[in-house]
Amino acid sequence: MKLGFARGQPWIAVSLCCAAVCLALALANESGAQAKNTNLGVALSPAHIPFQTGADIDRFFEEAGRIGGHVTWIIEWQSMPPITRIRAIQEQTRRHGLGFHLYLSPIALAGGRRTPATPSAVGEASFRARAVREAFTEQTLELAALRPDVLGLATEVNFLASNPDEFAAFVSLAGEAYSAVKRQNPHQAVTLSFQWDVMAVHAQFGLLAKFVNALDVYSFTTYPDAFGPHPALPGTEYYSAIRRILPTQRVGFAEIGWSSAFPSSADQQAKFYASIPRLFGALKADYLTLALMHDVPIFTGDLARLNFVGIRTLDDQPKPAWNAVLNLPELH
Repeated sequence: MKLGFARGQPWIAVSLCCAAVCLALALANESGAQAKNTNLGVALSPAHIPFQTGADIDRFFEEAGRIGGHVTWIIEWQSMPPITRIRAIQEQTRRHGLGFHLYLSPIALAGGRRTPATPSAVGEASFRARAVREAFTEQTLELAALRPDVLGLATEVNFLASNPDEFAAFVSLAGEAYSAVKRQNPHQAVTLSFQWDVMAVHAQFGLLAKFVNALDVYSFTTYPDAFGPHPALPGTEYYSAIRRILPTQRVGFAEIGWSSAFPSSADQQAKFYASIPRLFGALKADYLTLALMHDVPIFTGDLARLNFVGIRTLDDQPKPAWNAVLNLPELH
């Protein structure tokens, strides 16, 4: 199976974009907004990225609280911000009554996400190397000490399966990091995410069992109009199939996205988000996280349509999808 870089890049690239706003988040004013009581949430994505203002940050949190109950931040391990900055973001999220989900992403962007992405200070770039394993576990424990509601040890790890040696090494490393986190805080919820559309197309379901000793919640990401065979809306069986594989295990969705750009449309995007209760309700998921609040200006060429996964525009105008999400029932 060949999983190209063009398909793996966009979603981590958006996470990097989120990382660029972290200092502004720390300086943003408190709004006192109360979050909606629901397991729906959204990733960090204020308007006007990468030129967001403090007012944009405030509005992001207010909007996030109107539609959901948590905010997710995915951090690239090779470009870790200071822990004080991460803590400031967490505190800002808490002040708005929102839960905080924190993911560490250790897989490289380049080369189809087939290799580790390690900080330069580590000096090695293989999950088999002792220095990398020790540094990753130490970093995981530092993030776990913040007590996020959900701690992710990696994102979309099934891409790494095309590099069998590194994948096997990461499976064991994830298990070691999980055990270390549980010794520090037995109640910390730990997860890893898997790209569901790719997993479904390539029947990678056997990979899930390899992480049974490395997580409490199986997280998934989904962009069915981009990864999956679904130019039209998927049927309920598309996601309910997860329960045939994981009948009783805890599951969640760390990223849910649908572009409003051609060949889709803003109305079709809205229909997808309005269908969230029907599509995901039977899963009884711990959380459902929208990939973007606002559109972004990062992608070009064939990837340009991914700039339009947000439910609001880059300059904070609501799309039809905004009202669709705003009017969703509280999901539990």
